[in-house]
Amino acid sequence: MEINHALINWDLVEANEISKNAKTLILGSFNPNKPNPNENTNFYYGRNTNHFWKSISRNLNLPENYFFENNRRKLDCMSKYEFCFFDLINSIDFICNDNEVLNQYVNDKIFTTFDDTELFKVRPFNYQNNPNIIHKNVNFNHHIFEFLEDNKISKVIHTLGNNRIDLNLVAKPVNNNLGFTPFVNQIIEICNNNQIEFIATSYSPSQTAVNRGGAENQNNLDAWIAVNVLNINQ
Repeated sequence: MEINHALINWDLVEANEISKNAKTLILGSFNPNKPNPNENTNFYYGRNTNHFWKSISRNLNLPENYFFENNRRKLDCMSKYEFCFFDLINSIDFICNDNEVLNQYVNDKIFTTFDDTELFKVRPFNYQNNPNIIHKNVNFNHHIFEFLEDNKISKVIHTLGNNRIDLNLVAKPVNNNLGFTPFVNQIIEICNNNQIEFIATSYSPSQTAVNRGGAENQNNLDAWIAVNVLNINQ
């Protein structure tokens, strides 16, 4: 069962043009393309519950939902403030000899809710003590390498890890290797070789993190986005 990234439904022609002039690259993990089209987002951080675009709105003194379901406004903002997005994974192929087990796993862990460590499991595993083993082949977005080498990116922001939010509600890497695969290490190496700043920690814009942290975390998130995404001096 191959799960593609939701961007197969997106019109990214103009976004790709904007990315050529971007100076900040925001790295995410994976946005699965769900069977029900109504459950898919139409852009990065596209859900109204997520605070990424809401935070940008607050920083720019705009209504909080100013960017919601309006990609034209998002693209204009990306162009003006010179940032763009890429996710690390293009697709994931899940293999199991029991379709019922596989469908349950994908529905529970990929379509309903998932954390980044679930996506990056390398070894075969079972699900809920079922003897049927699930294998996973991850198709990484190797275009990121070429993009970093060919463009004038000066900053890469790592935003992965929604299950790794510490007590201060900051999404941090599991370890110095970011807890993932050699793929991420290659990105870091390219950044080091090209004198690109790599920001390894970020405040989570998820609704869960903001709700847990309340006004204080929202303020921290807004201040972090102002400095790191919008490059507004605080």
